[in-house]
Amino acid sequence: MNLTPHYMPEVHKDIAEIGFYFAERDRDVEERFYQAVVKTVNVLARSPNLGERCSFRNPKTQGMRIWQVTGFSNYLIFYRPKDERLEVLRVLHGARDYATMFNGE
Repeated sequence: MNLTPHYMPEVHKDIAEIGFYFAERDRDVEERFYQAVVKTVNVLARSPNLGERCSFRNPKTQGMRIWQVTGFSNYLIFYRPKDERLEVLRVLHGARDYATMFNGE
C-alpha cells in the first residue's frame, strides 16, 4: 500500500513553530527536523498501520494514529489513513497535552 501524503493546514503551522524553535539554536537542526518529518511521513504512507491507534472522545479523531518523527523521538506525528491518502493531522512535541487538545477539537 502506498498512500499519498496530505498535510492538513495545522501541520504547516506546527512544523513552522518547531522549526523556529530549532532555528534559534541551530539552523542545521531545523533543516534536519523538516527532512525527518518528510521522511517519516513517506514511511507511514507506505506502511500506514505502523503507528499506535489513538482513542480520544472526539469523533473527528476516529482512526487517528501516532508515530515518532525519525531521529526526533520527542516529536510525534498524528495521522490517519483515509481512502487513498495519508492525512497528516498534527506534528507535536510529546510533552504537550495532546489528549486534551484532541478531545477539545
